[in-house]
Amino acid sequence: CASILWKSAERAADAAKAMGITSDRLHELGLVDKVVSEPLGGAHRDPALMAANLKLELVSALDKLQALSVEELLERRYDRLMAYGVSQG
Repeated sequence: CASILWKSAERAADAAKAMGITSDRLHELGLVDKVVSEPLGGAHRDPALMAANLKLELVSALDKLQALSVEELLERRYDRLMAYGVSQG
């Protein structure tokens, strides 16, 4: 998309922001549960720290989900999927 809009793939972050597909926007829309913070300078600067942070978030989320019944999990999944595309304002 960046190469179409600005004739440069180097502006991919600008294209994502212009199209509203940033991590914060996806979180705001409920398409992702949580945005995991990257190490200073980006995940590629410290992959081990990023992996450790991601592991902590995943384990925490799975612990919460394991406490729910299958019925509750299915109901939450259904409700979430049915809410996609519904205008919130």
